[in-house]
Amino acid sequence: MTSTSVSALLPPRLETALAMWLPWQRWFASKGRAVSGVTVAQQSLIADHSLEEGPVGLLLVVRVDFVDGGEREYYQVPIGIRTAVPRELEPAVIAGLNGAILYDALSDHELVAALVRRVTDDAEQEPLPDATDSASVVSRMLGGEQSNSSVVVDERLLLKVFRRLRSGINPDVELQESLTRVGSLRVPRVLGSMTGHLQGEATTYAMLQEFLPAAADGWRMALASVRDLLANGWSPAAAGGDFASESWRLGVAVAEVHAQLVEALGHRSLTREDMRRLSAEMSAQFDRALRVVPALSRTEEATRSVFAAVAELPGGGTAQRIHGDLHLGQAVRTPDRWVLIDFEGEPAAPLQQRRALQSPLRDVAGMMRSFDYAAHHQFLQPEQNIHFGSTVEIQAKEWAQRNQRAFCEGYASVEGTDPREHTVLLRALTLHKAAYETVYEAYHRPSWSVIPQRAFRDLSMGSSLW
Repeated sequence: MTSTSVSALLPPRLETALAMWLPWQRWFASKGRAVSGVTVAQQSLIADHSLEEGPVGLLLVVRVDFVDGGEREYYQVPIGIRTAVPRELEPAVIAGLNGAILYDALSDHELVAALVRRVTDDAEQEPLPDATDSASVVSRMLGGEQSNSSVVVDERLLLKVFRRLRSGINPDVELQESLTRVGSLRVPRVLGSMTGHLQGEATTYAMLQEFLPAAADGWRMALASVRDLLANGWSPAAAGGDFASESWRLGVAVAEVHAQLVEALGHRSLTREDMRRLSAEMSAQFDRALRVVPALSRTEEATRSVFAAVAELPGGGTAQRIHGDLHLGQAVRTPDRWVLIDFEGEPAAPLQQRRALQSPLRDVAGMMRSFDYAAHHQFLQPEQNIHFGSTVEIQAKEWAQRNQRAFCEGYASVEGTDPREHTVLLRALTLHKAAYETVYEAYHRPSWSVIPQRAFRDLSMGSSLW
């Protein structure tokens, strides 16, 4: 079907309806900016039925303009069109226009199957053909805080649709495909991807990978350990849910992935100039954090001293491709190993930055912060009825430190060097991550901001957290 005939399927006022719908989606990046208009920039068919026979499916790329006149953003919106929707699709409805009902196509089993077939069209071998049979496929969207949309297909495949599009290949696909090629068992196997073009450059639209149905989420495992610790008043080592052995194994997994990324994509040595640029990047991030959270000014002198020390480092460490946004929620535990997921990097960062060679200590710093988050998360959950006090605060900090140490020891068993030996750089990178978290929480979860702000104070003042 030609582009003209595809356009004929788009109901009038669709763009107006999308302008109302998009800002409410969890993956919409600019919730604080007023939308001035939405324009359909690209469209193609997913499924071409008559509306009497079944759903029409369209894959849209829309351009979003803002009242402030700032940078435009592009989003991918798969839509389904029916004359009537079954009850299970009602929560996915976008609008009713001209006798047709428009809805998010990722909630429709039949359209998901069509998308899976499209992603595997260019693959050397379609891995699970029965899972793409639209007559029998069963799919479910994953919830939670995501910058994209993921759909589990027949509990065997995971279809990830990238929502905010930027020109260039997405590192999530690039890195996991590279790790799949070198035979890594530390990532889900990539089964295919779909690319298109945006502003003249090849751009990743979707990825298909194996789904790990028996895997447990690392974040939830860590929270269960902390709950057990605080409920019983034990020391971390004595708690029945001690997580340290798993943290050690996770450190092994991360170090193995770092080594495999070097094997697949190479590396270079960090230079003194790299250290100076990194120090400037950290200071600029702190400036942004100060504007959003002025309370950080209490630690400004100490913080700038930590970041300035990085500029004096001679370099010499490794620069390589890394995960880029590593935390406990990006690791899952199968019955026999830890697996890392979601290699997209920090979604708000420019694509060029996310694809750059960086110190692997950035990923280690992300895990250091994640253990601290897990330790203190319980105090922000009213249903847990756990309140800060001298005893439980000491227990929480001991849990974080015990697991931070175990992770670093596991990492060192593969790498040969304990990350904590790089004291100046690791402290600065961990503080840099805490500054990022402080801004994020201020915008998205203000009640959580106490976690990174407390850590920010400790890190900048030189407290030993691990």
